[in-house]
Amino acid sequence: MSPVATRVAEAVCRNSSRVLCFACLAAQEGLDEHDVRAAALVLISRAGLILVRRVCYTCQRMDEMLVSRRAG
Repeated sequence: MSPVATRVAEAVCRNSSRVLCFACLAAQEGLDEHDVRAAALVLISRAGLILVRRVCYTCQRMDEMLVSRRAG
């Protein structure tokens, strides 16, 4: 897995009770949103993460969030 994907996976697990949209996750980690979305594709296929539609903990927008299968 790439360093960005590893970083995103760790952030998703660390924030499991506070799900974040891609924009907020990218901002929190100091990454480009496009890179976070690209990493999400890898994490969905290889790390067992899933997409769910929820309200972002930070910005309060309804959007797709990357979460661990257990939190889904």
